[in-house]
Formats: sequence, C-alpha cells, structure tokens
Amino acid sequence: MNPTLTHTDADLSDLILGPLELGWLRPTGRVPDVLLAWENGALGEAPAGLAWDVVRLPAGVAYETVRRLRTARAPLGPVLATPLGVDFLVAPGSADGWNAPGSARLPDRTLVLLPHPDYFEPRHLGNRSWIVRPATGALTEGPALRDAYALASATAQEAAR
Repeated sequence: MNPTLTHTDADLSDLILGPLELGWLRPTGRVPDVLLAWENGALGEAPAGLAWDVVRLPAGVAYETVRRLRTARAPLGPVLATPLGVDFLVAPGSADGWNAPGSARLPDRTLVLLPHPDYFEPRHLGNRSWIVRPATGALTEGPALRDAYALASATAQEAAR
C-alpha cells in the first residue's frame, strides 16, 4: 500500500512537494490526481471550465500581455507556456464570448496539462512551463486580458512596420 494515498489533499501536497497554494486547483476536483502525477514527475490534468477558463494567446505577444496586465495592476492568475501558445487561466465566465484575433477561449472540459509550479521559465516539463506561477487564488479577468492583449498586439504590429 502506498502510504501517501491515505493522506488528505493538504497533507499530500506538504508531504510530497512542500507547501503549495492549491486554491486555484481545488475546485476542479482533481487535486489528488494532479498531486500524484507531480509526485511521479508527470504533468497533471485538470479540465478547463470548472475552477477557471482558459484563453490561449500566441506566444509572440503573451509576454507583452503579461507586462501590460502588471502595469495596469490587474489581477494576474497563472499563465502557462505550451507548445500551442500561452494559456491564461481566467475567472470562470469572464471570457465568455471571447473574440480576439489570433486567440481562443478553450472549450469547457478541455483537459489542460499542468506541470508542477516549480517548472517556471526556463525549466520545462513536457514542453510546458509557467510564465506566472499558480501562487495565489487570483485569476485574470477576461476584459482586462482582452485589453492587454489588444495593446500588446497593436505594439507588435507597429514594431513589424
């Protein structure tokens, strides 16, 4: 019997990884599965649309978008670099009707592959790395992300001219 599986979620995270902020993950109902994956050096899986929605931006403007969100002092949740773009975890429902060129809101129940929060740029696991770690319960708001993305995109287009 694996003794780590008899612990509560909070005990398991402390036992395996040291103290972790799991408030962003808890509402997905996948904490034990994700912690077990991380314990085994694998990516955890959690569905979008429960605890948070996911908006994927092109990598070329994502860092500038993060910078603009910080400059605006807008709440900034976890941001994950993936092979397909950069995923922003946003407050549920705040990106409904998302319609911004070159980006997309992932459908609810899309499984998001999550590295342990220690996989922060430049460390990668499965070609994934956190740009902004999941360190608090804060999530990005869809309207703030849309504004920052629009400004970052305009800056990138202007620089390309």
